[in-house]
Amino acid sequence: MVTLVANEQAEVGHRFRVVSIPDECRECRLFPVCLGRLTPGRSYRVVELRPSMGQRCKITGGEMVPVVVEEAPLVGLLPINKALEGVVVTFEEECAGCEGCPSEGVKRGEKIKVVKVMGRRRCGNRDFAIVEFYVVSQPSPLVSNASAASPAPSRAPPSRRLSKHSSPR
Repeated sequence: MVTLVANEQAEVGHRFRVVSIPDECRECRLFPVCLGRLTPGRSYRVVELRPSMGQRCKITGGEMVPVVVEEAPLVGLLPINKALEGVVVTFEEECAGCEGCPSEGVKRGEKIKVVKVMGRRRCGNRDFAIVEFYVVSQPSPLVSNASAASPAPSRAPPSRRLSKHSSPR
């Protein structure tokens, strides 16, 4: 996905997190190609630089550079029984408030795909796994009390499909 970042962030490999979107940005003519393409609470990694067109940020006055970004996985805690690489589970906030628990970027009821189990941590009286994960869908209306929620497309990298009818040779 192509977006704009400050000149200082325009470096392949640079990671950043969108915490919130200021109101001033929403009124900017560049918003649809800048922060308008990104999701608050998510982390991104710059994977390619594009030629600068000399755009300037309305807030900072600094040069904005077009870049290609990909969503970077979030890191957080999950109960041990849900922490299997490749599995998609519902985030239930079992560990809300502990250090390392994802309190931003993921909401109760969202489906998440675990991509890597990195270790273990004890929180309260329970054992949790430290995992990297992607959010793959929004919470259902029943969980979030939203009246018209529609599932968001998966933002996780595509995974290889396995054929049901593969035969050994």
